[in-house]
Amino acid sequence: MSGVEITKGQLGANTIASSDKTAGFVVSVESAPSEMILGNVYKFYNIKDVEEKGITKDYESSIIHHQISEFYRMAGEGAVLFLMLVPRSVSMVNMLDLESDYAKKMINEADGEIRKLALGLTVASEDTPLVTSGINDDVFAAIPKAQAFADWCYENHRPLNIFLEGRDYAGDATAVPDLKKIPDTKAPKVSVVIGQDYKLASDSGLPSNYGNYAAVGNVLGCSVKGKINQNLGENESMNITDAGKDAFLIGGLSSITPITDVESDWEILDTKGYIFPIREVGLAGLRWNNDHTCVEQILDAEGNINEHTVAYGATIDKASRLLRTALLPKVKTVQPVDPKTGKLPVGVVKYFEGLGDTVFEKMKADGEISEGKTTIDPNSNLLTGDKALIASFELVPYGTIGKIKGSINLKNNL
Repeated sequence: MSGVEITKGQLGANTIASSDKTAGFVVSVESAPSEMILGNVYKFYNIKDVEEKGITKDYESSIIHHQISEFYRMAGEGAVLFLMLVPRSVSMVNMLDLESDYAKKMINEADGEIRKLALGLTVASEDTPLVTSGINDDVFAAIPKAQAFADWCYENHRPLNIFLEGRDYAGDATAVPDLKKIPDTKAPKVSVVIGQDYKLASDSGLPSNYGNYAAVGNVLGCSVKGKINQNLGENESMNITDAGKDAFLIGGLSSITPITDVESDWEILDTKGYIFPIREVGLAGLRWNNDHTCVEQILDAEGNINEHTVAYGATIDKASRLLRTALLPKVKTVQPVDPKTGKLPVGVVKYFEGLGDTVFEKMKADGEISEGKTTIDPNSNLLTGDKALIASFELVPYGTIGKIKGSINLKNNL
């Protein structure tokens, strides 16, 4: 007898999450589930969608189910994950080859949505990986390849950060390469994860290919969990331990070593730019040590800072995307010029500076940057040549408290 009936609709993808929470994962497997095809790109919003495609705990490369479930445990339901399974014969270097249909295919099919990309490896239980450089040789060789791929993405208006699964850490902190000082390689868009859930990796009841894995899925989830400028190891909000789900109760390295056994190595590995879990005295749970990239920190004479953290890279990437979106409609529009000089009148200069500054004002209001400024060159020539409007964009990111230093004394009065 009800005159008006209103039923609850089904909850779909989280549009509030926005593209900042969009990630990609390319990983090698022995074979794909029957519901999937190797080399195809699939789009997911939660772990249930993934399991419906056949990637369950019983799937032959079930470590992949773990990696993806860890992504969603940290990123939350509704985060977008593009997934590609590739043959186990495909190396991490091959995944990144611009002449191959792997990572490049995913980026193109995602139409530039992906902000963070992870690459993972599974190995057959009987395989012995090559480890001559301190971590899996394929992973180490992939670092410059990943930077070249990231450069291509930026040049094609699809900027992103890349996380590599640093399998098979050899266990000698003093001998592993310094990722921030690799000869002839500066990779500010690439990070290497060597941390793992030790309790999981050391479980003798699981396939042996779990053992030397690195938890790149968890790091990928942390990287899209918060704001673009958050450190993925932030003490306040990035606890990766969940006792209820038996997750990351004990942190480890991909040498199947609990971090508590090698605490003296933490500072060495952190200085060398590796990402791994640590436990802070006084805080429950585990956090990632930092959001390093494979480049040393640079501050030049003009005050320019390089992208030596994931957060800095993500900040400048978002600004680049938004500025392009704001300015692209103005390409090929006609603009008045000063009839005496042929250059730009003040009104045109101010108009275009306002367009850029609007982007910065929005990012500042959203707590993503401290300040930003657009400058248009009034001598830009719109009459001949390539008719380029010359602009420069500068932004000041948020800072990060790396540590707090203080002194304490007993006093007889205050």
